[in-house]
Amino acid sequence: MLEGSTKLFSGAKDNNEYKKMIRTLTGDNKSTDLEATKINDVLLEQACEKLSSAKKIDVIHDPCDIRKPHSMKAENLGKVRDLKGNIINGYSTHNAVALVPNDKKVHLLSHVSYSNKDSKFLKSEFIKKIEAGKSFEGDKEAKARYDSGDYFNKKTLSIAEIKKIGKALKSENPEAVITHVLDREFDDNDYLTLIGTELNQNFITRSKKSRTIEAIDDDGKKMKLHKADFDYEGEMAFQKLIIGKQCIQDGKIIISFGEFEGYNAVKIIVNGKDGHRIFKNDMVLLTNKKVSTIEDAYEVYIGYLSRSKIEYVFKFLKQGLGWEEMQIKNFKGIQNLLAVCFYVASYLYEMGEEKTYDDYAILLAKLGDGKGKVTKHFIVKGIRKLLTYHLVDQFFKENDVSQEEKNQLSDRVEIVL
Repeated sequence: MLEGSTKLFSGAKDNNEYKKMIRTLTGDNKSTDLEATKINDVLLEQACEKLSSAKKIDVIHDPCDIRKPHSMKAENLGKVRDLKGNIINGYSTHNAVALVPNDKKVHLLSHVSYSNKDSKFLKSEFIKKIEAGKSFEGDKEAKARYDSGDYFNKKTLSIAEIKKIGKALKSENPEAVITHVLDREFDDNDYLTLIGTELNQNFITRSKKSRTIEAIDDDGKKMKLHKADFDYEGEMAFQKLIIGKQCIQDGKIIISFGEFEGYNAVKIIVNGKDGHRIFKNDMVLLTNKKVSTIEDAYEVYIGYLSRSKIEYVFKFLKQGLGWEEMQIKNFKGIQNLLAVCFYVASYLYEMGEEKTYDDYAILLAKLGDGKGKVTKHFIVKGIRKLLTYHLVDQFFKENDVSQEEKNQLSDRVEIVL
């Protein structure tokens, strides 16, 4: 989608036509109050309306790091991991998209960005130590933050997002069967209890290798779930199975399933056509969905594999819309830009099917030299112009450039061109 399209945060031609819009985006326009949370709320509301008649809705939750390895002075610059696992500078996000089974459409639901260097960020491990009465470096400041109740971390933020999305979808569509699909970092009873008990919705999550059950192993320790004996086992042949970037043909899936301490677990082993294992480790999935047959277990597995859809969204956001290429230092501006990109991505995913345009899309296409044509290319080009002007505006502010100097620079550029 939009392969090779113009990045949002590269240079701009003209700043006069859209200066007011940029000031609105970054919060400099005092007559308006643009906030990432407001953009996010509108996006979720619109998505819920579009899903109001769906009988089944799968919600995929996934974090995504905004990697800024070369940034040094950006506000609230946090720490994330690169693709090799090294700690680098960047920001963190929680994102959610929705799928309707047997429908190819992807509905973008929600995006929240944050920094683990925010003054209100309090690590989960610190909270555990505080509650256990253990001392650690920085414990006085952490305890003061904890006692105030004015803090957040990855878990509290993710729980709030899951709860908000689950309630919003159910409020708009009470009859829908909603299933939350999550990766192994969400294998935590707090998440599972929230979804299964408080929201009364379904979940599918990959289990951590460290998850244990009450049974005792040969060493006298609690048994790891992935090593437990499953009640049922069967196999299913397939002609083609796509997992991530791999396309496996003429293979076989060995499926085991059983109930463990209130959850159903499904273990998956994928073999190639010559019988060799495709993956070194078994995949174990946890769910509260009914699993009484091999077909049920297979559906749980296929439901989990749908997580790949959100990876394509991230790829589009990063490669098509330049999600990681921004060079803004102001944290509010960063959050707004990320939220705007996510909102625009949702619009571009939809417009290919519906061909309906609102006033903002028409204006953005015009800004992108569309000359009356409203297409994805001209909309993205318009957004690029709109957002990247902030770099010029910020440069002028930091160097205290007067209006007269700006005019002189503009005149000289016109002469060169």
